[in-house]
Amino acid sequence: MNTLKRIMVGLDLSEMDDTLIRYTAFLCSISEIEKVYFIHAEKSLDIPAEILEGMPNGMTPDEKIRVAMEEKVRSYFGSESQAKIEVQVVEGSPLKELLHWSKVKQIDMVVVGRKFHMRGSGVLAQKILRSGRVSVMFVPENEDPILNHIMVSVDFSEYSMMALDRILHSALTRPEVNITCLHVYQVPTGYITLGMSYEDFDERMQGFARDKFEQVLSRFPELRDRATLRLVKQENEDDVGELIVIEAKRARADMLVIGAKGKSAAALFVLGSVTEKILRHNDDMPMIVYKKEKEEIGFLDALLSGD
Repeated sequence: MNTLKRIMVGLDLSEMDDTLIRYTAFLCSISEIEKVYFIHAEKSLDIPAEILEGMPNGMTPDEKIRVAMEEKVRSYFGSESQAKIEVQVVEGSPLKELLHWSKVKQIDMVVVGRKFHMRGSGVLAQKILRSGRVSVMFVPENEDPILNHIMVSVDFSEYSMMALDRILHSALTRPEVNITCLHVYQVPTGYITLGMSYEDFDERMQGFARDKFEQVLSRFPELRDRATLRLVKQENEDDVGELIVIEAKRARADMLVIGAKGKSAAALFVLGSVTEKILRHNDDMPMIVYKKEKEEIGFLDALLSGD
């Protein structure tokens, strides 16, 4: 089962496009991705007729942009690439168009850039995440294509199990790719009322996580020879997003993977989430945020949710 057949890449005609196209070409070279849609949305393609008359070859604005994009894409995709490529230029809001076409084309994952120094705000990536309706891969600027070690953040919920299942069956996970399952745990304050020492309860929490990991290995036997469990304790003042990113970098992971709940637009506008905390601290590692299809929880549920 290949869960990553059709991807869509959002381009904005900036230098970030080179990074995204190069990284996408790399993903296609190591996987069985079947179709890649490169899409650019312009808020308005309505250009005065007198300006169009001076354009070479009589091309319309969208044609000129599409031809330039196709030339750049071809420069990164060799003739041996098995993935079918389609380049599209549309008019309208980049966020709305990307979400609209991802639904129309039945996209498995949208690939977007994460900017920090390059021209442009890079807010589109965060808006797509907040939409809560599609799985997203974030590629940092100037990222070198490499994938030997994937870290998956797991809390043993159905969402982290979904993330593990999807990455295992995404065709990105070649046999030589190592997987680290990172579990961040806390020692509840209630250990005092149980008459146990902090150290004893800490050990009990770690044992609980190891037992849960054994259940994961039973559910995904293909993980047993290639996955390891990494336990990290979260103290009271620790930012869980920062902890996860620090551990991913410490383990020299090439990609971070998480599973996240969908949320309504109102809930995401008000609330932060573990996912957004991770994104806030991660500026130099590709990251996939998997979402369940057609899931969107409401405002009250989001208030009661940790993510």
